[in-house]
Amino acid sequence: MEPFTRKEAAVATIISFDPEPEVLVLKRNANPRDPWSGHYSFPGGRRDDADPSLLATCIRETYEECGIQLSTDHLVKQYPVRQAGNHLNQPIPVTTYLFELPAPPAIRLQQSEISCHEWVELEYVADSGNIIKRPMSPRCPEVLFPCIPVSEGFIWGFTFEMLMLVIADWHAHIS
Repeated sequence: MEPFTRKEAAVATIISFDPEPEVLVLKRNANPRDPWSGHYSFPGGRRDDADPSLLATCIRETYEECGIQLSTDHLVKQYPVRQAGNHLNQPIPVTTYLFELPAPPAIRLQQSEISCHEWVELEYVADSGNIIKRPMSPRCPEVLFPCIPVSEGFIWGFTFEMLMLVIADWHAHIS
């Protein structure tokens, strides 16, 4: 079993290819105790003591949050650990795993944590004309963050950064 700290987390970037390449994002419920309240994110979460690995955390959390049972058969890549929560001065090391599925699976949201989900076309995300800058914190309205508008908000922060890495890999793959 690999050593870990309680603050480690893992997320799944899930791409479906039917009919067009799309990526799954989940919108977190509003919760005053959650620093990512109302934000879009990838399925995932913090590692439990019972998780034998961060990949196991990713697979468990994805199933809990949206009902998708991931398999290592669909695992394409593990990205290097990155810090999430830097804007809150509470960084958490997060490992992102990229999964590719031939078709979008049925979604069953964990209503207590997730308000909705969206499949966002990779072409839309890859179009730099869709990236805008806006304040994301009412405490610092002068600080602008790059983000991508989606139907019920914006993809920004850690999720935006990881999505840009995935897009770069995707462009390299299709070139």
